Amino acid sequence: MAAAAAAAAVVLYDILPNAADADTRQQRPYALLPNPWVARLVLKAKQIPFVVRPITIAQLRASGPGSFWHRLGDALGTGERPQIPMIEHNGRLVGDSLTIADYLDAHFPHSPSAHLPELTSADAAAPAHALAHALAYDAALRLRGLVFSGHVPLAYEQATDRFDEPSRAWFRSDAKFGGMRNAYERILAKDKAAALAELRTFLSAYFVVLQPLPLPRIEGLSPSSSSSSSSSSSSSPDDIARLVSRPSDRQQQPRLFLSSRSQPGLLDFILFGWFLFTHTADRALNEAVWAHTSDKARAWLQHHQGGRFALQGEAAQGVGQWEGDVPLPGVEAWVDRMLSLYDNYPRKILNGEIVDGEPAVL
Repeated sequence: MAAAAAAAAVVLYDILPNAADADTRQQRPYALLPNPWVARLVLKAKQIPFVVRPITIAQLRASGPGSFWHRLGDALGTGERPQIPMIEHNGRLVGDSLTIADYLDAHFPHSPSAHLPELTSADAAAPAHALAHALAYDAALRLRGLVFSGHVPLAYEQATDRFDEPSRAWFRSDAKFGGMRNAYERILAKDKAAALAELRTFLSAYFVVLQPLPLPRIEGLSPSSSSSSSSSSSSSPDDIARLVSRPSDRQQQPRLFLSSRSQPGLLDFILFGWFLFTHTADRALNEAVWAHTSDKARAWLQHHQGGRFALQGEAAQGVGQWEGDVPLPGVEAWVDRMLSLYDNYPRKILNGEIVDGEPAVL
């Protein structure tokens, strides 16, 4: 079964922006929406060949025989509608980025696990790793909701500007938001300074996992033998392991990725999907969110919508007076590692190259 599945082609359905690119004035397809990016990166991590098949909003919303809605049937639940990404494998349609990851884990068991990427999917599914796998799934589910709510107030307008008028009208309609009245207008009215500060603060806390662990605050354990304490001596991994239960190797070797020490997984792909989303939708906002210091965040607020959300009062006086002034250590290096994955696959798409599997024209 695994060999047959591995030989089958996977089709990834995505909705691609089709408005003229603001930089080149050329109409060309490019990946924008974050959840399809997650599916792309899971497929790449597992080395599963795939092709991207662009679809339209009309195709996504259609409900007749043979439509996505009809094919998914009861799996959508009452009142639900298909959403991207979706993949098709061996004639079966699978939707939702986390469901896609789990489906690919099950059907490609010898590839890296999406949740525990230092293990194969088969090993990650073993009873010995059941708790770690469940915790990783829950972490991915929570992260997806948090980064969605953090980015939408800042980038939704600019992102939907990338689509043609019919698609843009749908993305901004009350129906898109489940019937909530004036939902898009509420997004536009949200305080961008507060939203940007909250997002940078969240990223600062989330990425702390990439930093070396601090030395435990225990008498007699210090980084050098010159401490004033008579019982102090140079610390070693054995000392730390003897006194506290802590992964001592992180004292010397920080993690490279969020999902595991050495390999990217779903946590990395979810966050990176939103980095790529803002990079395409609004380059200045992307730098405001993801730069190490807050200088570019302050500048974006000063210029966005004519300075409507520019910092005021004490917050405007200087760095350190606004909640968004938190540094993001390690984030820029992580971004560079993510851009370099899979023979620079994400970087090539951002640079406008047509890569294998991606459409050359819409």
